[in-house]
Amino acid sequence: MIHGERVKQVREMHQMTQSELADGFPGLSQHQLSRIEKTGAQPDDETVALLAATFGVSVDFFHRPIDVALNALSPQLRARNRLTQRSKNAAMQWANVVYEEYHRLGQSARSIPCRLPAMKGVDPREAAQKTREVLGFTPQEPLPYLVLAVERLGVTVLGVPFKAENLDGFSAWQGDEPVIALLSEVPGDRLRFTVAHELGHLVLHTPGQVGAVVEAEADIFAAELLTPISAMEMVFPRNPTLSSLAMLKTQWGVSIKSLVRRARDLDIVSQDRAISLYKQISARGWNKKEPGHVPQEKPRAFRKMMEIHYGEGLSVMAAARSAGWSEELVMNVIEQHAGVEDLPHAPVRSISESGSNVIQLRRRAAF
Repeated sequence: MIHGERVKQVREMHQMTQSELADGFPGLSQHQLSRIEKTGAQPDDETVALLAATFGVSVDFFHRPIDVALNALSPQLRARNRLTQRSKNAAMQWANVVYEEYHRLGQSARSIPCRLPAMKGVDPREAAQKTREVLGFTPQEPLPYLVLAVERLGVTVLGVPFKAENLDGFSAWQGDEPVIALLSEVPGDRLRFTVAHELGHLVLHTPGQVGAVVEAEADIFAAELLTPISAMEMVFPRNPTLSSLAMLKTQWGVSIKSLVRRARDLDIVSQDRAISLYKQISARGWNKKEPGHVPQEKPRAFRKMMEIHYGEGLSVMAAARSAGWSEELVMNVIEQHAGVEDLPHAPVRSISESGSNVIQLRRRAAF
């Protein structure tokens, strides 16, 4: 017996309506598809096989009930006007599929205890400063390898092989477990701000909190976490230009536009000067891709668990069979997560008692 919610899941992952999907399947009407998804009506074996081949999963995938589902927290995911409902649904369903396999793999590994501070109602700047302390960094230094540091806080960070024009990532909860999902093909500086922004939601807010104020608080948290005011006062040039800001960008791992906003916060530039810098950024075509290199960070834990299960060589065939995915889908998900070769050479000092830069996930002892 196949589960209709699985059919709906893969359809939404690929941003298709019932009518659009039915049009591509001979002998399958929109009415029949609706019955499959809502009432558990069973299609014939040929239709199931064609669905599996179309969406990059196995027939067995449809026979598995959905046993976990993320509860989206980020108001950004729910409230951004330019983000279509299709994109929202697709992002959530992709994250659910990746998280479901992460959860299955994690049942035989010892998870990292969650040390994420809860500071509901605390001033966002103060909350960011305290979070920096928990991460193990002082206010005067750049925060390198943010994604790895957040994973060591016990936050589950997932790389999702899906891109959306108006969404870089979102936060969610699975019970008491905080989750951040990162979409693909996001520039390094923007990805770091997304992680910091979503971390702000997890620290400051609860599911159901929405609105401009909530978003502004997460932005303030992110700015203070990545570029503390006390440090910026010492390093900012008195008359910043785009060239000098590009140098700061590579050092602190944030965008030039965010540094212009920081200069305005510090009253280093006037509002007119800030507007002039924004116009220069736009005129140079930097709104989509700025100069200045910020490394592309990837989460590590998911791939580490796959290496525990399937060996460091990662048997893609075995992983696909266990997950009910195609080998191509396995490779796409793996690509979103850091291998050993992607890890920083210098140790990440945050949180790890040993000073190691390796996410510590060990196989759970058999009982």
